[in-house]
Amino acid sequence: MTNISCTAHNGSSIPSVGLGTYKSEPGQIKIALQNAIQSGYRHFDLAAFYQNESEIGDCFKEIFSEGLVKREDLWITSKLWNSEHRPERVENACRKTLSDLKLDYLDLYLIHWPMSTPPELGGIPKDSSGRLVTDSVPIHKTWEAMEELVKKGLVRNIGVCNFVVPLLEDLWNCATIKPMVNQVEMHPFCQLPELVKYCEYRQICLTAFCPIARPGSHPQFDVNKSQILLDISKAHNKTPAQVALRWNIQRSRMISVIPKSVTPSRIKENIDIGDFTLSDDEMRQIETLDRTGRVSNPNTTFGFAAFN
Repeated sequence: MTNISCTAHNGSSIPSVGLGTYKSEPGQIKIALQNAIQSGYRHFDLAAFYQNESEIGDCFKEIFSEGLVKREDLWITSKLWNSEHRPERVENACRKTLSDLKLDYLDLYLIHWPMSTPPELGGIPKDSSGRLVTDSVPIHKTWEAMEELVKKGLVRNIGVCNFVVPLLEDLWNCATIKPMVNQVEMHPFCQLPELVKYCEYRQICLTAFCPIARPGSHPQFDVNKSQILLDISKAHNKTPAQVALRWNIQRSRMISVIPKSVTPSRIKENIDIGDFTLSDDEMRQIETLDRTGRVSNPNTTFGFAAFN
């Protein structure tokens, strides 16, 4: 799968399968990264909010020093947290990530969520009623500061996460450097067809997080309990998770996936999806699974209706 990629409007190409690192525990992430490199991964998705970038940086340093891969062989993404949206804070936040990761540049830097919070409160601040405490920073002002990161050579591409079509279009129309990527939750139970069509039109790459919908933690969105996915997986001698990943990258040339795992066998399994193709009928069957269901719901996490 390492030679398959999606290419954006600016000519940059992102490998179609990457490793997600959200909630990767201390001590586990180093082994996960080493296994991923050995399994052929060249795309790694990180974020300051995940609180593991320093450990990941130590691992990258070791990987590069051992000659397993060169820095230029990897696509490394990180993200700007909600508390750092004020324009004067963006560069420092990026430099902190670069320092933690022991890197000179990022391939991609994303605005993590389309809402800002007061920097002095950090994390996910909520009021007494459980609603997110927000900061009045227009996205286009944050974006202008993101563009400066490209001009200074700190990052090579910039993009966003969790943006709906109207927000993307507004940003597209005001941006000097257009967003390369929109990272969103996307799997057979949350298919977002209109967003896919829009991103194909604008040639904005879509990166799917939770592409197998976290089996086990959300029973109603469990790929291992879907009879359709089970039947298709048996037909191809693959797992339901592999079918879900293959479906996502097969449905559009603009989609990449970043399944998260620290288990060596699953890390290898998740990238081993290049040797089979789903039929048109199988693709249509999977389309019937769409429930617009999210396992990462900002209404719950933030008390903020980001997708309404």
